[in-house]
Amino acid sequence: MEFKINNEPTADELWAGIGGNFDSLSQIICEFVDNAISNFAGNDCNQKNIRIVLKDELNGIKIFIEDSGTGIKNLDQAFTLGSRECAESTYNEHGFGMKHALASANPDNNHWSIYTRTESDLKKHQFRKISHPYKITDFKGEILDETKWPKEGVFFGQTGTIIEFKCSRDMFNSLARGIKGGVTNFKTLCDLLYEDLGFIYSHVLYKQLATIQLVTINSNEEKEKHQVEPILPKWDKDIKIGPGEGIQDFDLGNGQVRINYHFGAIKDSGEYYDNNNKIVRTPFCNDITRKYYRRNMASSGVELRFNGRLMCSNLFKEIWGIEKHNAYNYLLVVINLETDNIKRLPETKTSKNGLREGDEKLEKLYEWIKKNLTEPKKKLSDTDRESDLFEGLEKIKKSQLADFQPLVVEREKFVFGSTGASNDRERIDLYVSCKGEVTIYEGKIEETTAKDVYQLRMYWDGLVYENIHPKKGIIIAKKHSSGVKNLIKIVNEMKDQSGNYYNFKYTTWEDENISA
Repeated sequence: MEFKINNEPTADELWAGIGGNFDSLSQIICEFVDNAISNFAGNDCNQKNIRIVLKDELNGIKIFIEDSGTGIKNLDQAFTLGSRECAESTYNEHGFGMKHALASANPDNNHWSIYTRTESDLKKHQFRKISHPYKITDFKGEILDETKWPKEGVFFGQTGTIIEFKCSRDMFNSLARGIKGGVTNFKTLCDLLYEDLGFIYSHVLYKQLATIQLVTINSNEEKEKHQVEPILPKWDKDIKIGPGEGIQDFDLGNGQVRINYHFGAIKDSGEYYDNNNKIVRTPFCNDITRKYYRRNMASSGVELRFNGRLMCSNLFKEIWGIEKHNAYNYLLVVINLETDNIKRLPETKTSKNGLREGDEKLEKLYEWIKKNLTEPKKKLSDTDRESDLFEGLEKIKKSQLADFQPLVVEREKFVFGSTGASNDRERIDLYVSCKGEVTIYEGKIEETTAKDVYQLRMYWDGLVYENIHPKKGIIIAKKHSSGVKNLIKIVNEMKDQSGNYYNFKYTTWEDENISA
């Protein structure tokens, strides 16, 4: 026999369950901004403008988010939890965002409305309105005459959408999360939202894929409006031992994505730049930026973006397995993955405030980062110093062997390219081929460890795999422990895949006439 299970939730239970998934009001607002940008990306829009209005009222903050897109064409699917049928680009991922965001902003389900106007509505001089409360059954909207379009809307006579809701003052104060001093001032909180928008959508704004205007109306009805400019890092220099800045196609799974990357050191500017590279202060308080690119533990590490939209930042231990420290504050790695196929990207949490750990594509991306920057140095000077030492060794070898041809001396020799995973290659510290005999180097500034010996062996094995047979492998540093020397003896008793014995030796920078 079978029996029926009635598991249909009530609207109130569902609303309470899907709310509370965001850490701050910024993340809530960004869900609506994502929908607007997705609409721009998926349609031929003449204008790509977003306008956010914050109004300080006695019993909370009234918020309007308006866009000049094509309107919501399928409201049934837009209000269905988990449906991606109306997704228009990679900015729509889970089918939960709008509902999650409304439930988090207005947990009482008593003060929100959505106004939307498609091309079809525009021709009929009408628009559609959906308002609180959210329901599972008997959920209805209204078709209204265009003259009743909200007076706050400025894109009158165009297609588009307005999201309107009221949030509590406690929710509004969440904009200051992570800021010392317990900020509650309306103007300062508006400044912090401005920073969040400029940071989260910096690449979108910089490439002019959309514009965002932030309008504030204080309790005295005084209005300010400012165009949000991208908040970009003030680079000091590229990291020499990494790839610096560039573009690479890479398959994380389900096909290739384009990786735009920058491995570098930043300055603590406390300021950001507009599209003309002009230094700008935050607009509402005319103050320096408080949160981003401050060369501190909270704003360093790795920053991941999907098609320009920030997904997570301040990653460090997740990638290298070492604790954050003030000595690493100089480091910034910006990774922007570009693709039109969402299945090629690592999976995010439904609230888009983080990535799902354990996802194979994310782990592969972490490995790509580690292959390009094996482990950050605690000081930028050490990073540069190691690179400078190998530059010196490269020059010496070129000079010593100049009369012997053919000669190849290079620091950008990769191995494991013939495996087919060309982007998974390892870079040899120094590769020397003189009259057909190959010598490879692995080195450190101060003292080597067992890990360095095995790194050298990996280089050797990679060359053998590609039918290049090294004659010598040299590990170089200021000094070597007895354990490293003993390990080299052990490895030299082993044979590689071609049946030849490994031939590892150790030397010092001093032996090579290089001052370390």
